Amino acid sequence: MKKLLLLPAILASLVAAITQTPTAAMAGGIGNNYVGPVVTFGGGQSVFGIGSKLGLSDNISLRPFATFPSGGAQLGTSLTYDWDLRQSATPITPFIGVGAAFQTGGNNNNTVGYAQVGADFNVSDSVALLGSVQIPFNGNNSSTSVSLGAGLRF
Repeated sequence: MKKLLLLPAILASLVAAITQTPTAAMAGGIGNNYVGPVVTFGGGQSVFGIGSKLGLSDNISLRPFATFPSGGAQLGTSLTYDWDLRQSATPITPFIGVGAAFQTGGNNNNTVGYAQVGADFNVSDSVALLGSVQIPFNGNNSSTSVSLGAGLRF
C-alpha cells in the first residue's frame, strides 16, 4: 500500500519539474563574464588562443582575445552590443560589435579593424559557449574568420 502512495508523490514531483519556469538568459552585463580556450578558423589556418568577455554595462561588453598563428601572435579586443534576452527562456545572448587586432610575427606586423557578430550560449552558471564571425574592414574576404570557444563564467 505504501508503494501505491509513493507513485502519486513521484508523479506530482515530475509534473512540477516539467512545468517549472526555466531560468532566463543573462544579457551581456556585469556578472556575466568568462574566459577560456578559442579556436579560430580562417585565412587558411586553424589557430588556438584564449578568448574572454567582460561585461561593462547591461548591454555592452568588451571581448579581449589572444591567438597564436604560426610564427607570431595576435592580440585584440572588440566592443559589442549584447541583446538582452533575460525575459526569454533562451540561454543565448546574440551580439554585434567592432574591434581591432594587432598581429605580430616575422616581418608582418599589422593592425586591422573588424566587425564581429556572434552569440554566447550559457550552458550553466559556470560554463558558456561562444560562436562568432569576424569580418575585416580591409575588404580582404580571405581574412574573414570564425571563432568557436568555451569559457568559465565568473
